[in-house]
Amino acid sequence: MGHLVNVSGRIVAVVLVVALGLALGVAWWSLEVDQQLVLHLDLRDIILFAAAAAVMELLPIRLADGRALPTSLAVVGAAALLGGSPVVVALIAVTAYVVSCLVARRPPAVLEVVQRAAGGWTLAGVAAIGAALGPATWSGSPEFGAAASLNLGAAVAVGLAVLVGVPTVETLTSLDTGWRFALRRIREEIQRNWLVGSSIAATAALGALVHPVLGLWTLPTMLLPLAAARAGLDRLALGQRAYDQTIRAMSRLPEQLGTVLPDHGVRVAELAREVALDLGLDATSVADTVRAAHLHELGRIKLEREAPAPQQELASAGAEVLREVGELDRVADILAAQANVHLGPRDGVGLPARIVVACCKLDNYAPDPLEPGQRHEAVVRLVREVGDLEVVAALTRVLDRTVEREPVG
Repeated sequence: MGHLVNVSGRIVAVVLVVALGLALGVAWWSLEVDQQLVLHLDLRDIILFAAAAAVMELLPIRLADGRALPTSLAVVGAAALLGGSPVVVALIAVTAYVVSCLVARRPPAVLEVVQRAAGGWTLAGVAAIGAALGPATWSGSPEFGAAASLNLGAAVAVGLAVLVGVPTVETLTSLDTGWRFALRRIREEIQRNWLVGSSIAATAALGALVHPVLGLWTLPTMLLPLAAARAGLDRLALGQRAYDQTIRAMSRLPEQLGTVLPDHGVRVAELAREVALDLGLDATSVADTVRAAHLHELGRIKLEREAPAPQQELASAGAEVLREVGELDRVADILAAQANVHLGPRDGVGLPARIVVACCKLDNYAPDPLEPGQRHEAVVRLVREVGDLEVVAALTRVLDRTVEREPVG
């Protein structure tokens, strides 16, 4: 039932987003924008912008979690700032995506086509609203014969759409935990994408500003700042991925002793992440909970014995190992708190510790948690052994959603 409620919430979010996007696009025809502030795009401009967007579709910026950020939005935003109608801007976005798929020899995804069309349509309307509300325009100095100009209201509106609107839409249409923590997730998504969003918004404004002067040279002018941003963020993502891979490698060390099942740490970490999100932990706490889940058996390599170790000894030994490594002090505190989860405070360390213990016990008690009998028996034991009803309830909701997605049989 909880999974059905979450699905209904996502459907409601999608409907609201679509309705708002359509309304914003229609505003382009409804508002009376000073035509002197707008340069309408001709066929040559449309082809140029579609080609530029296609290049950026082929060169996305990828975060450490593998998500591709829509750098082509910079070109689409520039077309909107230059006065392109919602139909024209949507056509540019869709054409660019389809061309990039053909070049990369992969079939275009219908959902991606719809998203590109909706994004272009909405940005055109947002730019028109910004131009109507803030008609001030920056122009080059006439004494130098500069023809460049930019409507500041439209630029601010498109910038806010990229920085705030895009993360908000992505968050609302992908929430698995309902609307309880929607605002927190939106804020975290905005903070996570702030640097890239700023680069995209600034590049869109730059492209709209210089296009009347540079014409065909607008493409390299827009590509250079995004290429610089891509290089820096790729390096950052590479470091983060290497860090996460090191954590995963460390989680497999206890498996070599024979008392831990293969991939136990991976399974516990995946489950702990979903439980932490369900309980509304912030992004930093979720990340530390996942790391602690990966490493919760690490103390076995310090105890150097194959016999099952008491929880208190295992937790203390694991914390000692991590404190020797450094840079993982909070994760070490979470491991240490597992020694007495019943007695410890339910704070930023105690709650993640209870989540990890609950997920670990579930993996031990129910090798196949999708099987109803195993799941029910494991939950009953968790209520008695973990003692935190909220954590057990969150774990149950996560399991129910998993069953809904992957029905038994």
